[in-house]
Amino acid sequence: MIDYEQDADGVAHIVWNNPDGPVNLKTDASIAAFSAAVDRALADDAVRGVLVRSAKRDFVAGGDLLGLYATQTAEGAIAKVSTVGATLRRMERAGKPFAAVLGGSALGGGLEVALACHHRLAADDARLRFGLPEVTLGLIPGAGGTQRLPRLIGIAPATRLLMDGKSVGAAEALALGLVNEVVAADRLLETARAWVLAHPQAQQPWDRKGFRYPGFEPQSLEGRAFFFNAWPQLRRKSPMEDRAPGVLLHVLGQALQRDIDAGLAIEQRYFAQVVTSPSAKNRIRTQFIAANAARKLTRRSPDVPRFEPKRVGVIGAGTMGAGIALVCARAGIATVLLDRDDATAARGRERIAKTLDGSVERKLMGAQERDAILGRLQAGSDFELLQGCDLVVEAVIEVAQAKREVFERVLAAAGPDVLLATNTSTLSISSLAKTVAHPRNFIGLHFFAPVDRMALVEVIMGADTSEATLARSLDFLRLLGKTPVVVNDGPGFYTSRVVGAYTREALHLLNEGVSPALIDNAAFIAGLPIGPLAMADLTSYDLLADIVGSLAREARGTAVQSQGAQQAIEKLLGAGRLGRKAAGGVYDYPPEGKTVWSGLAELFPPRSPQPSTQEVVNRLLHIQSLETVHAMDEGIASDPLALDAASVLGWSYPAFRGGVLAHIDQAGAGRFVAECDALARQHGPRFEAPASLRAMARDGGRFHALG
Repeated sequence: MIDYEQDADGVAHIVWNNPDGPVNLKTDASIAAFSAAVDRALADDAVRGVLVRSAKRDFVAGGDLLGLYATQTAEGAIAKVSTVGATLRRMERAGKPFAAVLGGSALGGGLEVALACHHRLAADDARLRFGLPEVTLGLIPGAGGTQRLPRLIGIAPATRLLMDGKSVGAAEALALGLVNEVVAADRLLETARAWVLAHPQAQQPWDRKGFRYPGFEPQSLEGRAFFFNAWPQLRRKSPMEDRAPGVLLHVLGQALQRDIDAGLAIEQRYFAQVVTSPSAKNRIRTQFIAANAARKLTRRSPDVPRFEPKRVGVIGAGTMGAGIALVCARAGIATVLLDRDDATAARGRERIAKTLDGSVERKLMGAQERDAILGRLQAGSDFELLQGCDLVVEAVIEVAQAKREVFERVLAAAGPDVLLATNTSTLSISSLAKTVAHPRNFIGLHFFAPVDRMALVEVIMGADTSEATLARSLDFLRLLGKTPVVVNDGPGFYTSRVVGAYTREALHLLNEGVSPALIDNAAFIAGLPIGPLAMADLTSYDLLADIVGSLAREARGTAVQSQGAQQAIEKLLGAGRLGRKAAGGVYDYPPEGKTVWSGLAELFPPRSPQPSTQEVVNRLLHIQSLETVHAMDEGIASDPLALDAASVLGWSYPAFRGGVLAHIDQAGAGRFVAECDALARQHGPRFEAPASLRAMARDGGRFHALG
C-alpha cells in the first residue's frame, strides 16, 4: 500500500498505492506503512530529498471514515491520528526536503499529508480539487489541517475553506498559496525532483524564527475582531447540535495563538471530541455509508445485462425536463429534448446553455466541454426524433391525462418496447402504467430540482414494473451520477408523502394561531435550510390544496387528520393568497425582503400563549419520522439507511441529525413514543405512534446499529 524506491540522484519516492481499491485512504495499515517509509528515508544518509506521490489517479482521498465511525472513545480517536501526526512533524523537522507531487486531487487527510511537505506541486488539470471537507461529515481535521493551513495561507482564507468544507481547483489553490507550483502533468515529476535537489535545507515557514501569519496575527486587533464576529455568523448558519463547526472555530481561535506543536495537540484533543459525537456518527452514516450503499445499486438484479443507453429522449422542456436533459447530455448521452412547439423546446435548450455558461465562468468546466455537451443535445417538437431512443423520460405537467397523451405519442414514435419513465412526485405509477403497451417497461423516476445539483432520484416501482426495468433504470442513473432510493408505488410514494406531512403540520400550527416567525424559525433552529411556510409559499397553495387533499382522501398515516391544514389553505386561497408566484402567501415579497403579510392575523388570530420553540421543533420533526414509519409499515419502503439518506439528499433534512429514522434512534424509541403520545393527547390522532414503533420501544430496538 506504500511503495518505496530511490533513484540514482538520491531522491526517494514514497508512493501511496492502495492494492484494494481505486483510491488511497489513510487507514491504520497505510499510515503505519507510510510512517515506516518516512523513517526509512530519514535514516538513509544517501537520501537527499523525498517525493510523496500516488500511483492512483488521485493523491490520497482522505481518512478511513468507516474506521472513524466505529470509534467509540476519545482515546481511540486520538490513536487514529497520533501516529500520522507525529510522522508529519518528523518530515517537517528532519532536515531533508519533502515535496508533494499532486497529479490528482488531495482532500481531507490527503491534503494534510501534502501540507506537511515543504513544497507542493500540482498538475495543470481542471479536474483536480484540494480542500479539507471534514466539517461536512461532522468532523474536523485531526492531522494538522487546522494548524498548517492558516499558517500557510492566512487565517481568514483558511477559516473560510475549513468552515465551508469546500474544495478549490489547482489555479485557485496556487493563488491562495495552498500549492507552490502548477505545472504540466508530464513535467510534474521532473520539476519536483529538481526542487528537492535544489533545496537541501528546506524548512516550513512556521518552524522558522520570527514566523508571522500571512494577513493578520491571531492576537492582533484584526484577529480578535475576526473571531469575535465569526461566532454570531456561525450561529446564524449552524445549530449548536451540529458540533463540528463550533468546535472547529474554537480550535482555530484558541490553537492559532500557540506555537505549532501546542496547536497540533489542541487540534487532536478536540478532534477526538467530535469523532465520538452523535452529529459525526449521523453524518458519516447518512452521507457516506448510506449514500455509498445506494450508489452500489444493491437492488439491481445481477441477471440483467448492463444497460448503457446511447440515445435518450426527454419530454417537457420546463425546469425539470431541461434539467434532466442537461445531466443526460453531460453524461455523454445523445439527448433529444421535446416540447409542444419548437420555440418552447428552444427556450429549454437556452436554459441549459445558460447553466453551462455559468459553469464555464466559475471555471468548473472549459468552453470546449460546454460545446461538446450542447452538441449532444437536440431540441424540437417532432416526436419522430425519438426514433432510436433506448429510454424516454416524461417530465410534463402533473396531470394524469396530459401524461397519458404523451405516453401514446412516445410509444408510437420510439416503439412499444422502449424503456419509459415518468418524472412524477405524486401520481400513481401503477395507474399510469395501465395506459402503456407494456407496463413491465414503465417506471417512476422522481428527480429533484435543480436536477444538475440534486443527487437524489426516487425510483418508484409500479405493480407491474419488471426487475429488468429497475436494473436498466439504475444503470441509467449511475451514468448520470445520481443516488437512487428505490420505493414501491403508493400515495405520495416516500419523499412527497413525508414532505407533505411536514408541510401539513406547519399549516396545522398556522391554523392554530402560532406565529409564522416561530414556525419557520423553529425549523431553522432544528437545522432545516428553509422554513415550511416559506416553502409552502414557493410551492403555491392551489397546488398544495390538490396534494394535501389527495393524501387526506387516502387517509393513511398522519394524513388521517388533515382538516386544520386544509382549513389553512382554504383561508389563504379565499383571501387571494396563492403564494410567492402571485401576490404572496403567508409572506409578502417586496424588493427590500420577505415580510409577514399584514392581513395574516385576521385569518389566523394569534393564540396566547404561543407554544415553546422546542414544542414546535418536536412537532415538525416527529411528524416526519412518524410518516416514514407508516410508509415502511405499508410496504412503500423498507431500508432505514436509504430512507435517511433520501431525507437528507431530497429535502435537506438536517444531516447532523442523520435523517428521519435516526431522529427516533437519537431520542430512543421509548422516549420518542412517549413524546408522541403527549402530542397526540394535545393535538390529535396524527401523532399516535404505530404498533411497530411501540414494539420497538418495548424491545429497546433501533433502526440503525450503533457505530
